[in-house]
Amino acid sequence: MDPISEILDEIPSETADAAKAAIFENWNAKAESAMDRQRVIAKQNASENFKSVNGIGEMVLSVDPQIYHFWNWKVPGCWRDSDFIRWFKRNFPECVVKCGGTGKSMFLMPGLLKTA
Repeated sequence: MDPISEILDEIPSETADAAKAAIFENWNAKAESAMDRQRVIAKQNASENFKSVNGIGEMVLSVDPQIYHFWNWKVPGCWRDSDFIRWFKRNFPECVVKCGGTGKSMFLMPGLLKTA
């Protein structure tokens, strides 16, 4: 038996159950918070007129960072998979951004962001 299993076996079941409940409660609170932020992002997506950027392309999704990292943890490399992106757009339409044609150029300088 490995040392971690030995330590876990010594923890009283009530303590282990309480720790498990606290972890799930924290997880659920963070998930609900991320969904609240995603609802705010969805309202912004609906109210703004996005344009593609020459040389970079168009914005397709706007996803809360916690949701983004959750899916990357659950399905490593998923954000580079076109099938996953299609699935995500279909199942989470609030993340989809309507993006118009080209019309913006971007000039990046240290500490300064300009669009023309």
